[in-house]
Amino acid sequence: MKKYIYKLSLLALAIFAFTGCNVDDDDPEFVTIKRTLEATLAQQSAIIAISDSDSSYDLVVNFSEALPSYSSIEYSVDGVTASVTANTGDTSVSIPLDYGIGVNFHDVSLIGFHVVNADARNYIPTISGVSDTRVVKQGFLAITITWADASDDIDFGLQPMTAGWASTFAWIDTSLGTTNSEFLAGDMLADGNYAIFVQFFTPAADVTVNYSLQSAGGDFSFDLLTTEDGNRLWFTKSTDGDGNVSYNFFTEDPA
Repeated sequence: MKKYIYKLSLLALAIFAFTGCNVDDDDPEFVTIKRTLEATLAQQSAIIAISDSDSSYDLVVNFSEALPSYSSIEYSVDGVTASVTANTGDTSVSIPLDYGIGVNFHDVSLIGFHVVNADARNYIPTISGVSDTRVVKQGFLAITITWADASDDIDFGLQPMTAGWASTFAWIDTSLGTTNSEFLAGDMLADGNYAIFVQFFTPAADVTVNYSLQSAGGDFSFDLLTTEDGNRLWFTKSTDGDGNVSYNFFTEDPA
């Protein structure tokens, strides 16, 4: 009897061992890892200043590695969509920008990055970093001036100032309208000191005026109480050796 029980125990052990061997018979699973392929503006800036004398400019887009196949960058310039192509092995591509007469800036947005057979090659094309930029001439300046009540008739002038902040009255631009909105432009503005001059056509009054400026140094806005004739907003424009433009503003006479 003991021998019979012993044999049954051995049989049960053999069945258990046989069953356990079947657990690892499944085929191994392989996970495909996709690589990110990045398209990036070479100049990571919301504003790119170019020379006032430039009639064209190539905006460079860099790739994080040489392209595995024919590719394209989709973009818009001032809201108009276009595309530029690149070939296998390219590490960058350029978006051409034209600056005709009276054209001082372009707003550019990167929209899409497309690579032929990217999925089969295990690539994920993506746009990284800054994707929207304004490419603007260094001397560009546009000033929009508004206030609440058109019954206050105010005129404005943009003038260069001396090194000691004395008025020259050598007007770069004037705006002499009859509404509550005026506009001044300073195309090709050189480095130096400047001021916005105020002239009431109706009797002088306490008027809060908004001065909104677009420039190669950025966009600026000031709400200033304007009470009498004279200079109201002063500023200095400067350009460094790399072509970067900056403005320094004064709401009190810097002299």
